[in-house]
Amino acid sequence: MLNRLARYEFSERLADLLGESRRDLRFRVTLMVTGGLVAPGPRGRGSPPATPQYAAQLLIGAMAAPQQAQTVEAIRCYADLQPAAVAPGGNTPRVLFGPALATADGDEQPAAAIRLDGMRFGEALAQLLELACAEETRPIVAGELFGVWINRGCPVASLQFSAWWQGRRAVFSHTYGLAPGAAPPAWLDPQRGGLVDPGLFHSVFLPVRKLIEIGSLTTLSDDRRNPMLNKLGHKMAAIANMAKLAAKTPHGSRWEKLLSTLASVKAWSDQVDTQESRLREVSAFGSNPGELTMYTYLPESLPANAPLVVVLHGCTQSAASYNKGSGWSTVADRHGFALLFPQQQWNNNPLRCFNWFRPEDNERERGEAQSIAQMVDRMVAEYGIDRRRVFVTGTSSGGAMTSVMLASYPEVFAAGAVIAGVPYRTAKGLQEGLESIFQGRSRSGPEWGALVRAASPHQGPWPRLSVWHGDADTAVKPVNAEELIKQWADVHGLDSRPSVEMRVDGYPRRVWQGADGEELIESYTITGMSHGAALDPGPEPHQCGTAAPFFNAVGISSTHRIADFWGLLAERPADARAPAAEAAADAQSRAGSPAQAADGTTGAAGPEPHSAGSASPGDRGEPLLRKEPAREAGNEHAEAADGAQAAGRQSMGLDVHGIISASLQAAGLLKPGSRPRSSAPLGIDVPGIISTALEAAGVLKGGAQRSSPFHAGRFSPETLRSAGWEGAGWDLLHDDPRAFRGGSMLYGHASSGDSGAVGARAQSISRRVTLGPRPELSYVRRLDLSAAVNDYTSASFRVLVDGIVVDEVTAIGMVHQENEWLRQSAVDLARFANRQVTLTLEVAAYANIYSTVYAKAWVDQVTISNAVEAAAHC
Repeated sequence: MLNRLARYEFSERLADLLGESRRDLRFRVTLMVTGGLVAPGPRGRGSPPATPQYAAQLLIGAMAAPQQAQTVEAIRCYADLQPAAVAPGGNTPRVLFGPALATADGDEQPAAAIRLDGMRFGEALAQLLELACAEETRPIVAGELFGVWINRGCPVASLQFSAWWQGRRAVFSHTYGLAPGAAPPAWLDPQRGGLVDPGLFHSVFLPVRKLIEIGSLTTLSDDRRNPMLNKLGHKMAAIANMAKLAAKTPHGSRWEKLLSTLASVKAWSDQVDTQESRLREVSAFGSNPGELTMYTYLPESLPANAPLVVVLHGCTQSAASYNKGSGWSTVADRHGFALLFPQQQWNNNPLRCFNWFRPEDNERERGEAQSIAQMVDRMVAEYGIDRRRVFVTGTSSGGAMTSVMLASYPEVFAAGAVIAGVPYRTAKGLQEGLESIFQGRSRSGPEWGALVRAASPHQGPWPRLSVWHGDADTAVKPVNAEELIKQWADVHGLDSRPSVEMRVDGYPRRVWQGADGEELIESYTITGMSHGAALDPGPEPHQCGTAAPFFNAVGISSTHRIADFWGLLAERPADARAPAAEAAADAQSRAGSPAQAADGTTGAAGPEPHSAGSASPGDRGEPLLRKEPAREAGNEHAEAADGAQAAGRQSMGLDVHGIISASLQAAGLLKPGSRPRSSAPLGIDVPGIISTALEAAGVLKGGAQRSSPFHAGRFSPETLRSAGWEGAGWDLLHDDPRAFRGGSMLYGHASSGDSGAVGARAQSISRRVTLGPRPELSYVRRLDLSAAVNDYTSASFRVLVDGIVVDEVTAIGMVHQENEWLRQSAVDLARFANRQVTLTLEVAAYANIYSTVYAKAWVDQVTISNAVEAAAHC
């Protein structure tokens, strides 16, 4: 038995964590002993240890009992609460984030790793504390649990779990209540003289972070008879041991952070593995020196001489979970090609990573690389695969192994795609591998290229390559993508500078072309994205996959785009255009030409996530809806400084500043795709100077002339209508200190259960706007949703377009507060393109009893990129 803290020591630490008096908690422990809940014991040497079961009892007493004298009865009552029966399909989330999105692979809710079926509340809480006590299962608790909620006003409690549900993040409540015929505690029972003190009529919430701290202070017996702990712990122990070793390395803190994230990835992967898989395991495919497992997927109507895609998963993932996340089998069904999924085994690597850094596994005819090559040979022989169209891709360690396969077997693969990976032979051994992913290793192009040429006797031609990386990746430093490009540019004999640059779905894409114009290398930089693959989940032909850990829904599908680059789709990739030609076309579209670029090179505002601090402030007194032409992602930071000037430059429907910029870009005087102030010689904003001069001459209407005539305070409904909004229950506030960076903001409030009114109550405002071909919505918000009355009350904030929800946050039976401004970026409105629509902001509340439920929303910086014009009355 590993002793952490004795009972009375534990009570003092618990008091500190809960913000309670130590004396109060010590007295509650005394009551637990005298009340017969725990056995007596000495306070000093030999004091009984604080077990998870003991901790659960004391925690219930501290959270549920309003007064010390009620501790024992509160523990007995709340610990015995029974799980509420849930009808099939009735386990709905209690807080929802974002609109409901359809997914190509189904919308079923994955099973959680933590199962508390049939347990009473006290048993379930003790179970969670026990899992939090064990190092190997603690990351699972952190990844799945949201918090513990107890209502002091009535004997109701819930354990709230965070999970992915129908393609969005949600919080589910496992609710516990009195058993049939059971009586509430005496202080709540009028028949026994109970009288609720209004000052104590509230709920108490314990976030998962504090529960884990509490669990880590308890004592766990070495004789572990907890079935769940045994089930979850044996694989997580490997991650825990890796974390201990990581602390001794130069990159210990980053390595520990990655391991914690991988625990969440593994938990999701395990959930997927419990479901029916679309993949089929193949047992015999050669000598298999790398001891890998082979899985395949074949569409029902696989054509003769079909292509083959080899897909390599990342650390702690499996073949099935990577397929579900990436959506490769969905694309294979649509376009008729075979899939091969090599899978790593846990006994080969404690994190189930491919061993891309070990010479015995990353060289030709050795280890894991040879096993994968043997799998390809089996697929070719059995299914008549076209050897000229074999491709390989992977993410993270799978991306690094993709580099290995392209270098060591270049004659096998026509092309590859590396997502969040590293160059070939960047490391020899684990220590160099950690250095490579966390800080990168820099070499010259010829040095990198020589490593590929020395890996096999092959003399060319060489595989084509697609490179994907998020610029906010902290697990694998983005510089690795640039080094990988240097490596293969040298192998192909290409210049280090790209042939063309463009934007696709709002993200930068660079292309290196051969002498005949063929695209040999492409690179996507996903601005604002962390580690993992870029996804665009949904049912449309260009969408696939499921959002999950390391699968990031950012509005562009790496799976679809990679297949397009390889020529596996019916249509060819978007044609590349030289920067000068693109700039000229962009200038024409900015000038109001009806001809719009349709090839994705001048996409709408990019889906780059932003914190509230990076949002661009609006002009003071503006009507809180901006109509912006399509522009490149990543420019919002720069536009924050000159939002007023940009607004003033839109004169007579002409963006003079944009036309001047495009002209200078076409002349080679400005670098396309970035703000003039950063790319112009000496940092001078030449277009800005010219635009300012035109403003001074009276040709353009300056930003200073756009100041609002409104006064400070709350606008009248007439003023709200004059700003283009119509509706009720919302106000336009001006010079309010709570506004985002000052200025005006929209405020909406809806309530139910007060003033003698129950049922659904909603307040909304709307305005008409005409959208262009690629519209996207962004805004900043703060919410206060209070629905913690009972299990059926709700409060919500929704954004709708023509009555269809495009963004939503709903709290059911609980409170959700956003104390900081949050930016919602790049809400895709493509389904409403090229038509006039009604944009609606709505707050709603529902109460079934006379107790107040309310929804409050503060909204600012409402922007629609690629909006053509507002309706005439706006």
